[in-house]
Amino acid sequence: MIRFAIFFASLSLASLVFIEKSDDNLYKCGVYSHKNDFEVHCRGNGLTEIPWNLNETLNKLIISETKNILTIKSKAFDPYKKRLEDVILSDLPNLRVIEEGAFANISNLRTIYIYNAPQIKFIYGLLKGVTSKHFRSLRIVNTGLHEVPQLFFLPKNNTLFLLDLDHNKIEKLYTNSVRVSAQQVTLNFNDITVIEDYAFNGSEIGKLDITANAKLTRISEYAFKGLHLLELDLSKTSIKTLPYIGLESLEVLKIRDTPLLHTIPSLYDLQSLKVAKLTHPFHCCAFKYPKQHAPTKHAAYEENMRQLCLKSQKTFINDFKKRKRDLDSLAEYRLQFDFENFHKTTTGTTQKPLTGKFIENQQPKDDDEEIYEDIGTFHSRPTQINHTSIEIFCGNINFKLHNVQCTPKPNALNPCEDIMGFTWLRNSVWFVVILAVVGNVAVVIVIWFSDTEINVSRFLICNLAFADLCMGLYLLLIATMDYRSVGTYFNFAYDWQYGIGCQISGFLTVFAGHLSIFTLTVVTLERWFAIKYAINLTKRIRLMTASRIMLGGWIYSIIMATFPLFGISNYSSTSICLPMEVESVFDKTYLYSIFAINGFSLALIVFCYAQIYFSLGYETRRAAQKGEMTIAKKFALLIFIDFATYTPVAFFGLCALLGYPLINITNSKILLVFFYPLNACADPYLYALLTSQYRRDFYMIISKCGLCKKRALEYSQQEDIPMAKPSPLLPKLKKSPLARECYNNNSEGQQQRPNGNNYTDSRSLP
Repeated sequence: MIRFAIFFASLSLASLVFIEKSDDNLYKCGVYSHKNDFEVHCRGNGLTEIPWNLNETLNKLIISETKNILTIKSKAFDPYKKRLEDVILSDLPNLRVIEEGAFANISNLRTIYIYNAPQIKFIYGLLKGVTSKHFRSLRIVNTGLHEVPQLFFLPKNNTLFLLDLDHNKIEKLYTNSVRVSAQQVTLNFNDITVIEDYAFNGSEIGKLDITANAKLTRISEYAFKGLHLLELDLSKTSIKTLPYIGLESLEVLKIRDTPLLHTIPSLYDLQSLKVAKLTHPFHCCAFKYPKQHAPTKHAAYEENMRQLCLKSQKTFINDFKKRKRDLDSLAEYRLQFDFENFHKTTTGTTQKPLTGKFIENQQPKDDDEEIYEDIGTFHSRPTQINHTSIEIFCGNINFKLHNVQCTPKPNALNPCEDIMGFTWLRNSVWFVVILAVVGNVAVVIVIWFSDTEINVSRFLICNLAFADLCMGLYLLLIATMDYRSVGTYFNFAYDWQYGIGCQISGFLTVFAGHLSIFTLTVVTLERWFAIKYAINLTKRIRLMTASRIMLGGWIYSIIMATFPLFGISNYSSTSICLPMEVESVFDKTYLYSIFAINGFSLALIVFCYAQIYFSLGYETRRAAQKGEMTIAKKFALLIFIDFATYTPVAFFGLCALLGYPLINITNSKILLVFFYPLNACADPYLYALLTSQYRRDFYMIISKCGLCKKRALEYSQQEDIPMAKPSPLLPKLKKSPLARECYNNNSEGQQQRPNGNNYTDSRSLP
């Protein structure tokens, strides 16, 4: 009856607390009861301070939705100190000050919750005088708070359930700013930029959340010193490194969506770590290969374990020797006792004689043999107990660290391996680099510094050489990085894949691949067009037209290489810096377009060379002489090189794009790093270096330096011949109308333009 009386009295009181001036000056208080708990919720702009005329038996007080409370005075809660447990101050847009000691001497205080009070910036002495042994929760959320409240006022033996400081304006965690014993501390969605040394000194925290602090870039080396912590969450921050001092007891580490994190501490620093949820797959490789991750610390760890082993073995051996001496003393006593009994038996006493052998009749075992049988098997049986035998025994121990459940696990694009998955690939790629770089540099230098006039063919070959040179530079960057990081790639993975080096490498390879295929297509079309309209000299691709076409090719290649830099696929998805990510529709569209365009270009090249080949006539293609088969063989070689480089990559790439990967990334590196760039090696030799015109230009250039003057003179004399010597193939070539027109046109061209030779004459490639 008393409870009902109090309840109805509270309801009547709540219904009478109205000030009838205007709507802005009204407030109302609702009372809610459950068993012995009474909750009072007051709201309205009529509130200018905490009401003093509420029921003194209330357990929970909520003050919300008022613009006129500016200050919470130090004695605001004095009428309710006997039973008050929870205080909630919510939606107070103009609250600026909570006076020191406002929550002092509330014996049963459990919760302080301050929510949506943007004018609060500092709360000094908020917890001063708090003596409650039941205080469990301090929540200050969505305010303008700039600093963590002074927590050292809490009783030493008090353990919080939750310290919630989310969605505030906290800028720094100063030294000793968080000194608390709590199951969970959250500092999410603040403006924290720096965590200073000893920021958590003297704290015991079960779970510490500092997520979504995008401005957090630096955590001092001793920031966690003096902290006992089980779980740490630093997701969605901008930290680059994580200090490990003070995290020896850490069991769960979460650093997700933190792309700037370069490296993480090793297992030798995080000795208790069980679960790690990280951002990059290659960081999990560090836990899988701790020896490679921190070789110095691994060696120190093994030495420390070995010393512990030696110490334990010495202790064990000393204990064993002591135990053996005690057993020997007991055996000697028993021998004396048995001998007396035996003597009494032989002198006619009634005692029965002992059975068995005397101890002195048994062969005693050597001390070493006893120890050897007791502690296990050594590598070689020692002659005596010494430190060497112990070291040999301890040297056989397999020092294993605990396993860590780490995510994201290494996947198909980022396995735990070096950039070059195979040793032979690491070595052979340098031969490809040398051939591609040296060959294409030689072509570009000779073309641009020779005295021969730049025509369409030479212009196109120069563009092709530059594209292939870019491919060679890509391989050079990849091979150099692999050489630096072999065995410990995960230590370099972030700086490489997300750094400028991988972006440049990826841009070079995509740009070079597209420009190379585009140029090869134009070269093929130019030859096909020249043969098809061989009789009509006016229908030729002019240098200006070729320049415009190649300008379009350059723009197209640059655009295709730029897309991954702006988030359409990306160059950071793999260690070889190729755009292989297919997370969105745009990624798939981009990759499908690459395969479609390159496939069409390859088909067009094959078609044009087939047309040129069949235009030679049946008798020329079936000729047995070596000279007559040169053209056909070079056609076959060109087509074979194109197919060998592009077709396997296109086939396996399309299968993977369609969701049916036939090979993993390790094996695909053989195609992408070795076969695919072979074109860059072969092109300069097939189109330029092996031609007589190139040799002539080369010798003319070096003759200016005083070298090979005699050979240069020979090529200069050959240039004075107005017409090349008729080929023995002429009678057979004339049987093919298209080939005959091509031959006649080439002859006229040589007569009219004696200096117009190019790198694709009849003595080299058709």
